[in-house]
Amino acid sequence: MKKFSKVAALATFLSAGVSAGALHAQTAEVLHWWTSGSEQAALAEIRVAFEAQGGKWVDTPIAGGGNARAAAVNRMLGGDPATVFQFSIGQQLRELADQGLLADVNAVAEEENWDEKLPPLIVQAAKYDGDYIAAPINIHGENWMFYNKEALEKAGIEVPKSWPEFIDAAKKLEDAGIVPIGLGGQPWQERILFNSVLLGVGGREFYAQLYSTLDDELLASDTMRKVFETFAALKPFVDEASPGRNWNEATNMVIRGDAAFQFMGDWAKGEIIAAGVEPGTTVGCAFAPAVDTAYIMTVDAFAFSAMDGDEAQAAQQKMAQVMLEPDVQIAFNKKKGSIPALLDVPGDSFDACAQKAMTTLQDKETHLVSTGLFGVPSAVSGAIDDSISNFWNSADMSPEQGQEEFRQAISYAK
Repeated sequence: MKKFSKVAALATFLSAGVSAGALHAQTAEVLHWWTSGSEQAALAEIRVAFEAQGGKWVDTPIAGGGNARAAAVNRMLGGDPATVFQFSIGQQLRELADQGLLADVNAVAEEENWDEKLPPLIVQAAKYDGDYIAAPINIHGENWMFYNKEALEKAGIEVPKSWPEFIDAAKKLEDAGIVPIGLGGQPWQERILFNSVLLGVGGREFYAQLYSTLDDELLASDTMRKVFETFAALKPFVDEASPGRNWNEATNMVIRGDAAFQFMGDWAKGEIIAAGVEPGTTVGCAFAPAVDTAYIMTVDAFAFSAMDGDEAQAAQQKMAQVMLEPDVQIAFNKKKGSIPALLDVPGDSFDACAQKAMTTLQDKETHLVSTGLFGVPSAVSGAIDDSISNFWNSADMSPEQGQEEFRQAISYAK
């Protein structure tokens, strides 16, 4: 990883703020994949704060996380890197650090005491060789279950607390002419549903052990078989138009009452808010059915390309500092649907769902992370998504066959 002195970096960062002319020189091209209305509204909060402090923001949106990540990497390899780029923290970002393509933002992290203010699992994921290679700007929860209250009332059901209860409720929703699950049929969305089932059936200790060790005995266990049986039982409750649907389209199905439930990260709240609905009112939120309380955290983060020149480095340090300012954290996360990455930011102005998340995370026993944050290699992560999607979309594959394909896919990719 290409580094520069922490003292020099902080000196450059601070001295660049002395004059308006120097601040205006802090130009940052920001490459990201936030193209939905709620995502753009949230990102605008960071942009306004950065520009208010003299920075110049050059916006480069690229639809689709995979496309944006590929563009960021290709540009770095081609010698034309973006100053700041959105990326998932985890193994794939560490692979870029291995190649010396990243700069660190330790000057700001140390000044702002990120080590103490961020959850320990996120500190670990955002660092490489002891250095912060990304600025985590929020915490999303992946194991949320959003539901349309009127749809549940029409079918005469309560919010289910276990997967058997959910399956019984789904049958009643079908009888009432309501699609039980609004699902975007894309591999990453199918994996989010799968992981909610994995946590719900196996519990948080099993979930953590499985993804942190990829142990073959766990993959072949009876518990894993029950996970696949439960996952398979959900297939009939998704409408035929699901394949290829975007996540925000599925969210709007729930907002309208065309579907009763969506299993999605809490970025869905951004769409709910954009539709003029207060989360927790007509669209309710609960954790997906589980045997014990846990929060599967995923993080939106921005990384910083290794670049020559004091101006680019000053812009990167300024961006990292702005992203984690408490006022920016509040404004951004209210529109994004997430909660602040900093655990000491007050939550009293957030919606009921966010407050539930913030309260839950005060107990470190509830902390789990999504697949990528476990440091799962990108090849294994891809194999996991592919095998889950293959099973979900196969009409003939039995749960036992799905479990075995999942086990073999991970074994071959390791």
